[in-house]
Amino acid sequence: MVATSSEDIEDLIDRYRDKHDWERDKAHVQNTSKVIRQLVQAIVETGSVDEYAMRTVYNLCQNDDALQPENKKERIDNLDIDSTAKSEIKERIDEGTGIVGKGTYSVPIEGHEEEAFNLLSTAIRSDNRDEIDPAIEEFANLEIEGIQNGIISPILYFLHPTKYPISNHRSRTGMQKFFGYEMSGRLTSYLTEVEKFHEVRADYPFKNDFRHLDSFFNWVEEQESVLGEQSTKPVAEISDDANLYWVNQHNPPEIEEEYLRAKTDGLWHHNLDKLSIGDVVFHNFDNELIGISTVIENAETYTSRDEEYYRVEVDLRSFGEPVPVDDDLKKRLGQDQYRTEKYYSIDKNGNLNEAYLANLSRSAAEFLLSQVDSIEESETPVETSGSPRRIWQITPARGGEYWGTWMQHGIASIGYGLDHKVTNDVADIDDVDELSDGELVEIAAEAGDNHGRGMAYRFQYEIDEGDVIIAKQGRTSESDIIYGIGIVTAAHREKSYPEINHSDVVSVDWKVTFGESGVDIDVGSDSDSIKTYTLDTLDPEYYRDLTSELADKGDVDRDELLALVFDELSQDDEGETTDEGTNHYWISANPSIWKVESIEDGDEVFYTAYNRKGNKRRIFGAFEEASPGDKVLFYESQPVQAIVAEGTIREGLHKDEHEEYDEPVDGITIEYSRAMETISWDQLTAVPDLEDASPIRNRAQGSLFPLTEDEFETILALEDPIEDGVSQDAINQLKTKLTSPEVDVSIPNSLYFDDADRLRREIEASLRSGKHLIFTGPPGTGKTKLAKAICESATTHEQVDDYRFTTATSEWTAFDTIGGYVPSTGDGGQELLFEPRLFLKCFRQDRVVNEWLIIDEINRSDIDKAFGQLFSVLSGDSTELPYERDRTVELRSLSNSTTDEELAEIIGNPDAFPVTPSWRLIATMNTYDKTSLYEMSYAFMRRFNFVHVGVPPLTTDDGVRTSLLDPDGTDNYATAWLADDESLRPILADVYPVVAVLWQRINEHRVIGPSIVYDIIRYLGSYDDAGGSRKDALTSAVVSLVYPQLEGMRPEQQKQLIRSLTDQNVATENGPVTLDLDKSLLQQKAADFFGITFDDDA
Repeated sequence: MVATSSEDIEDLIDRYRDKHDWERDKAHVQNTSKVIRQLVQAIVETGSVDEYAMRTVYNLCQNDDALQPENKKERIDNLDIDSTAKSEIKERIDEGTGIVGKGTYSVPIEGHEEEAFNLLSTAIRSDNRDEIDPAIEEFANLEIEGIQNGIISPILYFLHPTKYPISNHRSRTGMQKFFGYEMSGRLTSYLTEVEKFHEVRADYPFKNDFRHLDSFFNWVEEQESVLGEQSTKPVAEISDDANLYWVNQHNPPEIEEEYLRAKTDGLWHHNLDKLSIGDVVFHNFDNELIGISTVIENAETYTSRDEEYYRVEVDLRSFGEPVPVDDDLKKRLGQDQYRTEKYYSIDKNGNLNEAYLANLSRSAAEFLLSQVDSIEESETPVETSGSPRRIWQITPARGGEYWGTWMQHGIASIGYGLDHKVTNDVADIDDVDELSDGELVEIAAEAGDNHGRGMAYRFQYEIDEGDVIIAKQGRTSESDIIYGIGIVTAAHREKSYPEINHSDVVSVDWKVTFGESGVDIDVGSDSDSIKTYTLDTLDPEYYRDLTSELADKGDVDRDELLALVFDELSQDDEGETTDEGTNHYWISANPSIWKVESIEDGDEVFYTAYNRKGNKRRIFGAFEEASPGDKVLFYESQPVQAIVAEGTIREGLHKDEHEEYDEPVDGITIEYSRAMETISWDQLTAVPDLEDASPIRNRAQGSLFPLTEDEFETILALEDPIEDGVSQDAINQLKTKLTSPEVDVSIPNSLYFDDADRLRREIEASLRSGKHLIFTGPPGTGKTKLAKAICESATTHEQVDDYRFTTATSEWTAFDTIGGYVPSTGDGGQELLFEPRLFLKCFRQDRVVNEWLIIDEINRSDIDKAFGQLFSVLSGDSTELPYERDRTVELRSLSNSTTDEELAEIIGNPDAFPVTPSWRLIATMNTYDKTSLYEMSYAFMRRFNFVHVGVPPLTTDDGVRTSLLDPDGTDNYATAWLADDESLRPILADVYPVVAVLWQRINEHRVIGPSIVYDIIRYLGSYDDAGGSRKDALTSAVVSLVYPQLEGMRPEQQKQLIRSLTDQNVATENGPVTLDLDKSLLQQKAADFFGITFDDDA
């Protein structure tokens, strides 16, 4: 979905063109293009290509941070190609090559060398896409594992920079975000994606070289603000080596304890044994994507109740807001570009695959992450025994020169690689490229801790989330320097930053920093001290001494520093706890682990503050704040899902034994007070005053949640519902919708109506009298924008929750508007279930709602077929629909006299869809559609007020009304457009008399609205930028924007209109105006569009 308006994007592109140094960028890519072409030519001349040569071609596409120039030249030396070509290529490498980042990819073409050679030879020999595209398609259809767009598209780009774009994660994300194109990243889809890149380049002012478009996406990432919003880092980065999965979970302990569990019964979706450490899993919990996890341990098996199970430990990070797995998400995920070959998360019918574990493609994962606002960091692992965290000391390059970048980006980095001096130190190894990744890791692991590759190994494989890291510079003859202390929040990954020459990084939350220059430290101690090595560990006892020195010299709180490592305060802090009154909490109990009723005889429960992996439970601060006497509500999760009892905190955070833990663990003790009448989850979520309560926002996925006193009392008040579990708050909320909102219609600044006061009065009178609306008029008069503006205004009233927008089609039936029976997903489609659609979703979703509905171009549908079942309810009558769920599905028409008991009955009946007096349907239709599309029956029409949105008279006694488009006028179409885009003033000032005459001449034969005229103005402005003449621009604008509106006219009318577009000396308010358009081209294009000729004009 496009996140911004086209005007915003155009403005952003204009700023990019102004700020971006294209000439320097162009010089770099042109040099790389020459290198790649020279290398491919030299390889083709040998008559074959192997994996090493193919990989070298790709390596030269990588930037010099991803692969150093010396390594690139070494790979060229090892190729069996012409020596002169080698020398020239290496000279160009010294000038800088490549733009692709990330690590060194393999290009596994073994067994497919002939097809790879055909691709390269065709691409270097030909400049014609008609020849190159089939070679790409042939190679793509091999579907070689490990070769996708990210590898092949850079090679094709550098061979043909104006024909083939680079398709990588950044460009695909940008194409979706800014231009609405969704892409898969699969090589088999590359040629389809190429066309989308071509369309964007044609529609927007990008250079012919696709690097100009690619650099736009890169430039956007670097800006502090995109379209007025603070830019953010991607919510998550997924390793290129990770396999991707989707899991459907319904068992809360799996979320709380962070694991996957399935029977070892041989079913494909229970096979957790295939998961590897580092694989990524998206968690769907009760039809909401709640987070993403990384597999941290391989599957283990255990036996429970004579059944054998797999269990896989994961590191779950919750999304800031869950992503609903609704019809829209399933429809988009079900597109071919996202599907895997088998076992995909969405079945072929577009329904959720209810299997436990399903496959997920990388493009689908990228799409899902684009829907996520944020991801919470993993809880920091803490030893329940109280042992200190591991401490690392690392140098931010010589002299601390990288420290500023570390602070800015929240990272630490290292320059050594696993291949450091391998060929020097290890016998029989002359080329590290001959080693597998596993062999390279094994060699590095055996190196000493203070060897370069040994430090690289520890950095990549031993530093873990939750470790403490100290940025330092150890010196032998001077004081050591400490720059900062932080907590590792994400382990090793590869990422390049332009300010530093490192690409191996870990993410760090720098808790304490000491400026750009750091602070000098001298600590006399027999313990391990700050090392001069780049990377090493630090002894915890030395750290204690270090904190004292830093507290003196660095102006920091020693307790804060100690807490980073030891989770403790210094001994001299014995502050007393102040009594700030009673706190209130919600605690979740999982009945499969322990039931609240087990402590109902005045017993108590010790609830641990850490899970069994030693991680703090979610909202850990609630455990820290809990005090004796605080009030608690017990909530039992599935299958109960209800508040069941009230309790009291007996003892705040303290250590105690627990049967599931080997050592004493921190937790709180809660005493049972009384049983309660159960308050269901549906009751709780139906209360507006609880929408912001912590357990509701978190969907009770956690353990201990804080509640305000008002929230606590509101929940208690639900114990005494009016009827069938429906609260008074829910009844009151529906009751507000029984009166119509006093909607004040405000015309958007970007719209102008010559008769705005008349229009406003008619709309307000219709809405306030309870009528639905249909806007009629010619195309382009602003009917749709006006409808949306009215609905936006309505949603500011408490009676209206939101609005929906849709466009009618001729294929619509009652199934689309009302709903119908569909196969169930839980039993392989054995049962048919009723599924509500467009209209019914306006009245009830997971709760009762009131969402207004806009239907654009309503008479494009067969009215009686699509809306027949709604006629009664549009007139204020209730009606039963021919569908059954638990009960008969019915539309219930309410009035301000509906009683509380009736409202309670409706709220409690999920098969009743209440239509309130405050609901409105607003539709639009183009006037000339009335004769060419479906007729509207009188039975339907009488349920609406029709408001005509027309075009004002375009002539006066003085001639054509040019004043309507005068940018210097006081209130007209031009001033409204300038309020939307001030940059159009020069073009408007130049052409408005001509365009006014053009509009008048067109409207003598076929009426078009001002929106089309606005499009003509913007088209002319863009044409000017491209250097065309005004005559060509006007002719092209008419053909592109006006001719499509002339479909359906009689040929003679079409000819009369087209002849009038070159009239001379037309009288206007500004004096005579001549339409200087290309008559020959207009007639030629008319012949192409409409099949008419102008032979009689000869």
